[in-house]
Amino acid sequence: MMLNLSSHHKLLLNALIDPASLTGYRNQDWEMLLRLARKVKLLGFLATELEKRDLLDKIPVRAANQLQSGLIRAKKLQQLAHWELNRISWALKDTRIPVIVLKGVAYSLAKLPSAEGRFFVDLDIMVPKENLDQVEMLLLKEGWKHRDISAYDEHYYRAWSHEIPALIHRERETEIDIHHTISPVTSRVKIDERLLFEAAIAVSHTDHKILCPIDMVLHCAVNLFQNNELSDDLRDLLDLHDALVFFSGKDLTFWRKLIDRANQLHLGKPLYYSLQFTRLIFLTPIPVNTESELNEKPSMFLQWIMCSLVPQTLFPLHPDKPSRYARLARTILYLRSHWIRMPPYLLIPHLAYKTFLSVFPK
Repeated sequence: MMLNLSSHHKLLLNALIDPASLTGYRNQDWEMLLRLARKVKLLGFLATELEKRDLLDKIPVRAANQLQSGLIRAKKLQQLAHWELNRISWALKDTRIPVIVLKGVAYSLAKLPSAEGRFFVDLDIMVPKENLDQVEMLLLKEGWKHRDISAYDEHYYRAWSHEIPALIHRERETEIDIHHTISPVTSRVKIDERLLFEAAIAVSHTDHKILCPIDMVLHCAVNLFQNNELSDDLRDLLDLHDALVFFSGKDLTFWRKLIDRANQLHLGKPLYYSLQFTRLIFLTPIPVNTESELNEKPSMFLQWIMCSLVPQTLFPLHPDKPSRYARLARTILYLRSHWIRMPPYLLIPHLAYKTFLSVFPK
């Protein structure tokens, strides 16, 4: 399988894989790189990688200033997200409801290397479905509120999604996504979330819990190739690469456990794509034929289609001359994301309604 990228995509990928090469970038290279990295929220990551190598003073001052500015903003957002987690723990302190921290803040708590400069958009947590109403009620009582959304979107979240409508604090304005599982309830993938709660681990010196390493990787895989549309999601694939390298380096049996757990949770396909594309794009050192033992794998035809579409969608569009093929790839994967998340009897009316709103917004 070959990776066919345009020159501006190669510029970004080379910077992520080999940050030391940035010292040789020309001014026009930096101009394009900064625009692309900002689009996929990776300025902070590049800044930390250059800091680790003592190379920030070896690049143009203007570029260094923008990277450091991105890192400062990333650290500020991380601080806000961690404080919001602290406040949630306080609001739920009198309950015994298990709360699992997900995604960005979880990567930070697990001390994944790439989390240091990661741009946090919001805070994600997961609670058992039977406790969802109680958690929502307590947080609403303590100063959080829902954003204004339509009755249709309210129904979408409550009946079909894996999370309730987002909450935002009245003063701090930090957004919280509260999940009760890791994939939409209408999805073809049916996950027994009790297994995730049973395997969750406590974070040392805190009151917080995160998914175990294997489940954290699988959640990242599901989020990418089951829940999302993949547009500009290169950062999430980088998170996945980082987690695979980090956890496999700490546990010699990691790959065997990962395959067994994916088979147990029926997550073979999203994991297959995850291993395929981290190896293809970031050269992740995955043992040969690891994915061959998955019980569920996409057909060779689907693999060929995805290989043609996914890289074009993960990487940002050219800011001045976006490719028509890349736009088409994004449209196809947008439709795919809905197809695998909703059965046809729900999907067709849903897309028809959304299309109607796009034409007649009032």
